[in-house]
Amino acid sequence: MIPKDKIQLVNTIWDNYIKTNRIVLDAKGKELVNIDEARRFAIIELKKIIDEFQKGNSNIYEFKTSIDSYNKRNNLWGFTATKGQMFFNQLVKNNETNIENLTSLLKQCIAIPKSIEESLSKIGTLEKHCATIYNKAKDKRKVPNPGSVSYFLSYFWQIQDEQKWPILYTSLINAYSELEIWKESANQVDTYKYFYDLNDEIKEILRNHSQREITNWDAEHAFWNFKGNPNKPNLKAPKKEGHNIIAGKEIEEEKIITVNASFDLSDYLIPKVAKLIELGSEINKSSSSKGNAYEKLVSEIFKQLDFDVEILGQGSGRNPDAIIRYREENTAFLVDAKAYTNGYSLGIDDRAIKEYINHYCPKLQKEGYKKIGFIIVSNSFKSNFDSFINEITWNTDIKRFILLSSEALLYLLAYKTKDRIPPATIIDALVSLGNPIESKNIIEEFDDF
Repeated sequence: MIPKDKIQLVNTIWDNYIKTNRIVLDAKGKELVNIDEARRFAIIELKKIIDEFQKGNSNIYEFKTSIDSYNKRNNLWGFTATKGQMFFNQLVKNNETNIENLTSLLKQCIAIPKSIEESLSKIGTLEKHCATIYNKAKDKRKVPNPGSVSYFLSYFWQIQDEQKWPILYTSLINAYSELEIWKESANQVDTYKYFYDLNDEIKEILRNHSQREITNWDAEHAFWNFKGNPNKPNLKAPKKEGHNIIAGKEIEEEKIITVNASFDLSDYLIPKVAKLIELGSEINKSSSSKGNAYEKLVSEIFKQLDFDVEILGQGSGRNPDAIIRYREENTAFLVDAKAYTNGYSLGIDDRAIKEYINHYCPKLQKEGYKKIGFIIVSNSFKSNFDSFINEITWNTDIKRFILLSSEALLYLLAYKTKDRIPPATIIDALVSLGNPIESKNIIEEFDDF
């Protein structure tokens, strides 16, 4: 399955991981101290939660809540992201009229398989169930995506037997794709079968190379260090020079820790909106021209995020640049877009912001919008807004005041396009994250590491 010229790359990935003293960093670049030990402790508690559900001592709603609560406190497998908890939430929500059948199906599917053949049968069963819902749905963002099934089930299987069952992470697929050893499949059954066999082959290669036993977690950590680690080294793919193969070698590690998404941002953005950051830092345009173009682009992105957007902007008096609404949640935001090259600071705008709020909040409340927020979008933010934000949220009807970077907004759009994330989920992220919201916060919230 793995060509001979790629085996050396696999071994180099392992060697690079060993050079870090087997340190595993989370998506924020912080060390996960003794992650395997932490996982073994977590497994004890998670098995109890699974066992209570399987025995009928907790219903599917209690089970879902317990899994969510534990993983939010101990996010050791990335289950809080799109393919884990969001998939689980949508699965339950779309089966509420037939919850007993879903309960039975889920108990069957998450039970630990006795063989790879049985695991594939379980994947096929849940994939077929989700596909029936998905194919009929008018809004596919609100239903469980069949493409999440392998990750979802393999998570539960690994909790019950970590030695036998590897988890199908997006970061692993990206790493394998970069090494050109991954094969795309049309369904989740074939995808997991290929992944399972490939994982076994990689462990055997590393076993022979290191002369030690290699676990699923060992292989996962090594490839995370290669592709997902925010402080990762780069590995050049082998290239031909005459008739010689030059093996990949380690490139100097980045000195600044960054959080990397599991995909290229440009793959999920149209060229027009991809220029938002560039436009915000433009120095050759007049402030008026630059600001107007930036405001329109910010409004366009919110439209693509499926909000109802009312553009106000320049030339319309003392108004915010836009009002975005989402009727299903009775939620609205006043939006101000600030195209400041060197970062936005509050300055004299505090008075104008209060005027916007006092003028538009009563109107929005009359329209039935119960939750109203304020969003400032800019490439970056210079001053500390804490006292002003506290004043606004205490003394006005604004429930949440949000500072959102241009790059974070673009990542929101990319995840929405990639994973069909609905506006309600986007709103939940915006109101729960701390200020300012930067790209790394969006990646940590939505990525399947």
